[in-house]
Amino acid sequence: MAQQATTPTPAPLTPARERASEVQQAFAEVARQVLPSVVTVRAFVRVPAKPVDPAEANAEASNGEKAMAAAGWEVAGEQTEDYPGFKLLAAGSGFVVDAKGEVLTCLNALKQPDGSMPDLLDVEANDGSRMIAEIVGSEPTVNLAIVQCTVFPTGKSQLVPLRFGDSDALETGHWVLGFGDPSGPDKFLGTGTFIALPTRDCYQDYLSAFFLQVAMVAPPQAYGGPLVNLRGEVIGVLAPRHPQPGNVAEPRFGIEYAMPSKIVEGLWQSIRQVRSSKSPWLGFSVMSRAEIAAARGIEAFQAMQKPKQGILIENVFHPSPAGNLGILPGDFIMALDSTTIFAPVDFQKALYLAGVGKRVRLKLYREGSVFEQEIQIEVRPPEAKPR
Repeated sequence: MAQQATTPTPAPLTPARERASEVQQAFAEVARQVLPSVVTVRAFVRVPAKPVDPAEANAEASNGEKAMAAAGWEVAGEQTEDYPGFKLLAAGSGFVVDAKGEVLTCLNALKQPDGSMPDLLDVEANDGSRMIAEIVGSEPTVNLAIVQCTVFPTGKSQLVPLRFGDSDALETGHWVLGFGDPSGPDKFLGTGTFIALPTRDCYQDYLSAFFLQVAMVAPPQAYGGPLVNLRGEVIGVLAPRHPQPGNVAEPRFGIEYAMPSKIVEGLWQSIRQVRSSKSPWLGFSVMSRAEIAAARGIEAFQAMQKPKQGILIENVFHPSPAGNLGILPGDFIMALDSTTIFAPVDFQKALYLAGVGKRVRLKLYREGSVFEQEIQIEVRPPEAKPR
């Protein structure tokens, strides 16, 4: 008589495994909270109609019967089933920031190879529903796009916005989780550790110093997805360091970069109001007081001649609106129109809300003297690409 198989008794968790299980459970809780807000953003281009050749389609086989022109799956000339007449160009990830359908993502994944915008854009929510969308604003310099869902062909989805956290509160060694939703059934969740804060809040000159750094490896289609802390708050946006149109893979070194939430939230709030897709530019980069102290030393910072508030103009580009007016590295900017400037994010918000083409007044400080200068905001020219 055959002996009945017995099910092995599960081994009890040791104290160490119990603690590890608690960490595992924490990650699962964050995933349940965040994933419903992570979306796929897809870019499509029009496909010219491909005429059918009757002679080819109805070619006679050797046995006298009608034959297919070719063996294999029949496809509709690169078209998609969702949108006849269009084909998929590229896809990236994004996340919901407003229940009315605003999504943040990376701009580069939505661009055609020549840098132009796609013919059609859609957002696929975590529940599989799809929404036709449009770009309502972007910041090309930092590779950020704001997408608004407008038409819900497969039924309106329940869009749950994520909350922003404080990227400045991160410390080396903190746990972070990155999320993405590539096109198709794939999902991405990466756990890693935070490495370093940006050394600059300003991206006008040293763009490479503007990113957060985390120990993680993400697929290109996860770029645009959120980087969150253990509270499930967005503290960054996963992004390529050297963005190119489409999903161009970069060398993988185990380090990913993310736009810090402190800057992204400010840009989103400003750009959504003015609905701009241009980079406003005056021609200088700035440093916060904390960045001056970190870069030059606290004693040098304390010895500096400086106003009670304001941020340092670090570099000036030539030619530029600022350079043409004689604004110099070492000057402090204290206000832009009625906005008092305490930190780079104050300057960035005021710059975007004023907008390209607007003439504004800068309150400046130089060697103990305060003066004002009227200046016109321009579009960042190609030759002023950040380093």
